[in-house]
Amino acid sequence: MKVKEIMRFMADMTLRTGFPVPVPRGFSYKWAESYGFNRKGEVMLYTGALYQLVPYIESLSAFLKSIERSDIGAFLALRTASHLPAGLLAGLLPEPDKKLVDFSNKTLKSIADLLIKNGVEFSYLYEDDIYSGVLLYDMGLVEEFGEHAKKVYSRLKGRGVKKVITVDPHTYSILAKTYPKFIDGFSLEVTSYMELIKKVTKKVTLNSLTIHDSCIYARELNIIDVPRKLLESAGYSIVEPRRNREYTFCCGGPVEMLSPSLASAIADDRMKELSEKSKNIVTMCPICFINFYRIKHRYKGVEIHDVSSLI
Repeated sequence: MKVKEIMRFMADMTLRTGFPVPVPRGFSYKWAESYGFNRKGEVMLYTGALYQLVPYIESLSAFLKSIERSDIGAFLALRTASHLPAGLLAGLLPEPDKKLVDFSNKTLKSIADLLIKNGVEFSYLYEDDIYSGVLLYDMGLVEEFGEHAKKVYSRLKGRGVKKVITVDPHTYSILAKTYPKFIDGFSLEVTSYMELIKKVTKKVTLNSLTIHDSCIYARELNIIDVPRKLLESAGYSIVEPRRNREYTFCCGGPVEMLSPSLASAIADDRMKELSEKSKNIVTMCPICFINFYRIKHRYKGVEIHDVSSLI
């Protein structure tokens, strides 16, 4: 597989459409249509569309895996695809898993409902809720990332935003730690929705669970105790895996678009460790969720839960 071709494809897609993979129009804000959030305000929920992208990342990953061993095939397929309209290309990829589409929509609704119940007032971007560009930065496409980051920042500031509420570790980190390096006068306060949740409703439905710490939350942002306290407040019993907290282990996500097979192997290693402690595994990142979801059929009785769905 020509890795550079994959990188170029995702960079071109991001700069052209706002998203790194082919997606249908309006997919990023469909979950919020029934809420009627204000579109402008100083406090803005910015999802970066990462949860929404999960079903489409999985579709593209399946496509890439099918041509992974064919350099010529991959080269020609991606080179041709990069020139197709995004809507047409989305139709050529495998149909997104409806369970994953439901997962992403339900997760974002759970997060919004938690914020509302906790009295947090916020607005939402709707059609301007585009991808943060984190993947471009991670792949070393610095120039393309900088161009896209300025577009995202401009959309936020154009809505009068001063504080951004994020829903995943990748978006939080890239906004708080990397955007300021590329944008002169960066002036956004960035936080995670979990940091704003002060009260939860006791709703225990599981005997016990084990937490998979996001590498970024645990090592870069020091968000370790927050999800545990929320789960404990809801009455859950937590059984820690061997590698946890700041010593957590990768889910395989960083390489999923460049080497789907390697990502699955890493996820399998981690899943073995987590499932030894509990059949209920809690994630707080959509990339972690999809990597485990992809292989969970190998582990009888194992279920993957986003933390927001449990509190």
